[in-house]
Amino acid sequence: MATGFYSHDLSAVYDQGQDSPEQPQRIVAIEEQMFVSGLHRVVVPMRSEPATFADALRAHDLEYLETLRAGAEEGGSVRISDDTRVNALSFDAAMKSAGAAIQAVRDVVAGRLTNAFVCVRPPGHHAGRSFGHGFCLINSVACAALAAIETMGLSRVAILDIDVHRADGTEDIVRNDSRIRLFNLFQASAFPFGVPPAKSQSIVDSPLPDGADGRDVLGVIEGEWLPSLVEFAPELILVSAGFDAHRDEKQALLKLTEFDYSLITEDILRIAHVLCSDRLVSVLEGGYNLSSLARSAISHITTLARGLTASVASPAPEQPQQA
Repeated sequence: MATGFYSHDLSAVYDQGQDSPEQPQRIVAIEEQMFVSGLHRVVVPMRSEPATFADALRAHDLEYLETLRAGAEEGGSVRISDDTRVNALSFDAAMKSAGAAIQAVRDVVAGRLTNAFVCVRPPGHHAGRSFGHGFCLINSVACAALAAIETMGLSRVAILDIDVHRADGTEDIVRNDSRIRLFNLFQASAFPFGVPPAKSQSIVDSPLPDGADGRDVLGVIEGEWLPSLVEFAPELILVSAGFDAHRDEKQALLKLTEFDYSLITEDILRIAHVLCSDRLVSVLEGGYNLSSLARSAISHITTLARGLTASVASPAPEQPQQA
């Protein structure tokens, strides 16, 4: 089997406006680097359909979705927050992004692919049940997790968010859902501001100080996340793959490199291999420096496509013993 690559026609078209760093060039930069590296010959391009309204309603309130749809139908540029607009393409682009994530999960769960990368815009992890900000409109990862549980027969899904910003939207959606566990590392001093500590067994928040690097992130994954993941025993792992913790980013103050993203991906592959038969789907979130975004995403996708090496696959985390 292989690594699937999902995108859609609006990913490189939909535009938040010239003053937004969430630009179509983000997708163009990743895809160009895939051709330069030859990675496009390794991954399998896959097709998907937009999410249905029913798909989106699993994660979002009807009134919020109607607001997004009405804003798009007006054809103007309506702000739903200080940093996020709804324009003529917004709703369609967000629904196509969620649909690509859902289809990637469907294909991985069905065994047609080993894993997948969903290279889409707009991002989603700041979109909650009734709000959107941080360039996010519909929460693709949350929609995919809920579709896996409610339409594909899974009982437990883990979401690993490695974006530099806290996934306040995903937290809002999953906090009362024992079937989903969110593992969320982020720069403590970065956007969104003023979000209180999570008080839910479904959320493992891991704030990082300014200047934290790849070693700190790996320490969180192996020291804080792994025991909880083993206890939770997910049947699928979803990754909210933000690459804005890179040291070249101007939006944040963490110090990761593209090599760190490769090591992080290897760690997650190893966990998925042991806990959920390699079922892993990664969905693009942030990353706004075009050069570091492209290099980091290619490092991530290359590692997904390469799979586990012998040194990564062993030793495995211990499974909990039955009494």
